[in-house]
Amino acid sequence: MAKIGILLPRQTILEHAKRVVSEQDIQQQVKLVKVIHDNEAQEEAKLAVAGGIEIIIARGFQAFSIKKAVSIPVIDMPLTTQEIGVVILKAKKQLNKEMPRIAIIGWQNMFPNMEDFQALFQIDLRVYYLHHMEDQEKVVEHAIAEGAEIIIGGIRTNQIAFERNFPALFLEGKKDSVREAFLVARQVGAVIDLEKQNNAQLETIFDTSFNGIVKLNAFLEVVSINRYMEEILKKSSREAAGFSVEKILPGVSRTKITSLLDGSLEMYSTSVMFGQHLFMVLGAPIRLDAERIIGVILTCRRILQMDKAEAQKKQESYAKGYIAKRDFNCILRKSPLMCQCIEQAKVYALSEKPILICGETGTEKEILAECIHNNSNSRGGAYVHVNCSALPLEEQKALLFGREEVTGRQKPEGKWNRGMVAEAWNGTIFLEDVEYLSMEVQYLLYKAARERLYFSENSWTKEKNPVRIIASTAKELLLLVKEEKFRADLYSLFSSWRLDIPAVRENTKDLVELAKYYIQKYSLKYSRPIKADTEVCRALTEYSWEGNLVQLEDFCEKLVLFNHRKNLEAGFIRTLLLETYGDICVQNGKEKIVMVKHPEAVKIARLMEINGGNRAKTAKDLGISTTTLWRRIKKYGILQNYEIEQNDEI
Repeated sequence: MAKIGILLPRQTILEHAKRVVSEQDIQQQVKLVKVIHDNEAQEEAKLAVAGGIEIIIARGFQAFSIKKAVSIPVIDMPLTTQEIGVVILKAKKQLNKEMPRIAIIGWQNMFPNMEDFQALFQIDLRVYYLHHMEDQEKVVEHAIAEGAEIIIGGIRTNQIAFERNFPALFLEGKKDSVREAFLVARQVGAVIDLEKQNNAQLETIFDTSFNGIVKLNAFLEVVSINRYMEEILKKSSREAAGFSVEKILPGVSRTKITSLLDGSLEMYSTSVMFGQHLFMVLGAPIRLDAERIIGVILTCRRILQMDKAEAQKKQESYAKGYIAKRDFNCILRKSPLMCQCIEQAKVYALSEKPILICGETGTEKEILAECIHNNSNSRGGAYVHVNCSALPLEEQKALLFGREEVTGRQKPEGKWNRGMVAEAWNGTIFLEDVEYLSMEVQYLLYKAARERLYFSENSWTKEKNPVRIIASTAKELLLLVKEEKFRADLYSLFSSWRLDIPAVRENTKDLVELAKYYIQKYSLKYSRPIKADTEVCRALTEYSWEGNLVQLEDFCEKLVLFNHRKNLEAGFIRTLLLETYGDICVQNGKEKIVMVKHPEAVKIARLMEINGGNRAKTAKDLGISTTTLWRRIKKYGILQNYEIEQNDEI
């Protein structure tokens, strides 16, 4: 039962309220009945709320003021038509004349519709509504100036009138207005009680759920977490409240949660690691109606819990080196395309279907495969990495699917040596550069992946194959299918669960940040304090980086070792790029890679390129004569790369 508090300006009204409470036998619900002054209204209301009051009944200015101070329902106590009529008749009798001019002054929330009173009582009625406490004196003077013969109002209004020796009557609320206010308060209370019941049911479900539950507000901040989630996070709901979602749930995409809030997504799922346990996280918006979304609910369900036998197998896999050490937080790139790829991989990890990871040489294909394994139901098993390009063609079948053991010249004893697929039992096998597998092995792989059968002793067994297959390629397999160099059925199986990793050069910001990271890494490793700001590292974006992260990291290590200044310079980066990878020049209509090994030659070559072969401009930029420049061009053998303009002197 919702608790009601009554705060009123006069003792006489309060006595009416007490009698109504007694008549209606609602003493248990009405917990506070008190007379207050206008300047005390807000503080008294706050104290009432702190004391457990859930609904406040107030009147006039006090009701108006209290509404600003508290968040609970505040019920106005307006005067009834009958109560106003009684005061008007009293005023008319006191004036004792036909069509007296009567002024009523008060807050709008005190009155019903006043349009019919004038005709009903045959009076000239003027109603003045107050909007601010300080307006009262002005309004009284205005009413008097407009010819009012008597004023009907509240305590302060009457006081101002009496100070001017002007007749005034008090707007006294009786039982009827109190009853009306109580009726509304009890209706509101019934709604509050129903809401409390619903909330109690929801809280019970919330706290007894076998899933972790996180409530987020519209600002992506944690509102509360349930008891199960408290155990997972090792912190209470109070400790978690107010933190951003990425602080509490690392790995959950803030962008995706934002999309739930703005209505562009209806549902979001991903996988997250908490300690040694893997959870599937499902997000859904909290809707008030079709238009309004006020927050997000995240449900976290544990999808794997290793038993002792599985833990033992994992230890055995570790002993053989079948380990996947990396997780999604190891991926350094943060571009939108890369983030999209990571989110897709997290969802793929929840399935057991075979996955194809596509990307250029040097991208995070291997890292992504490890991440998927460590966030899947297969993470308790082995992670077997096979480089297919390194497998001899004639040995592929035996190495992957097993063979009979032969000792010396003796005949086979029937003992079957397990292949790499069997080693990955209950785990994952990662087939790097899958396009190098023979057509026969591709067929066996298709059967193992599609029908989940285990191939042993040259035949398919009835035993199910519980191995998760992840493959990678730097080629476009569809083109190989058309050239009949890759099986169409295997490609169709892989293509449904394909991940495309963007090249490093596709995002300049990513490339620059990665370069800064690698430079810092090797600066620390070799104790060479080198500063590389963003603008300097932009020089690296001039190169295509066909080898992606691997090539970029190798070059940054070389950059650190060969740099002899504290501050890295863009010119040195460009010089070392040319020395390391050369430049493409056109000779006789054909592209040729020219390796330049002298820093000065690199500088001259670059300026000659910028100046379109003009030696005069290049010499001026270098601060030397054209004759000196000519000698150095011939010395370094770079003359053939540039056409000499006709007006150049030789």
